[in-house]
Amino acid sequence: MTGQGQGQSASGSSAWSTVFRHVRYENLIAGVSGGVLSNLALHPLDLVKIRFAVSDGLELRPKYNGILHCLTTIWKLDGLRGLYQGVTPNIWGAGLSWGLYFFLSHDPLHYKPIMGNKNSPYVTV
Repeated sequence: MTGQGQGQSASGSSAWSTVFRHVRYENLIAGVSGGVLSNLALHPLDLVKIRFAVSDGLELRPKYNGILHCLTTIWKLDGLRGLYQGVTPNIWGAGLSWGLYFFLSHDPLHYKPIMGNKNSPYVTV
């Protein structure tokens, strides 16, 4: 019985390796790290954009004279934590979306299928 179970798992793993032989895990790591790092670098500017959109004419919210004034005001009031307020969901979203994008579609976009080759994992159109 153990021989049959091992044989089935080996054939199952070869089927998965045949389907996913064009996929590289390096692309997943590159996509996740790129999404996270770009989000960490640009999140303060996204926060400034949101602050400008929210404070249009209301007296209750602080008024900013420009991007630098907004950044320095947030820095003085809340410090680094204020500049990265709400960054966690953005990091999860960007890391997941860019990681999956690179993992699932990066290699097939750069390789052309071989016409007439039945062993090619790519669909010829």
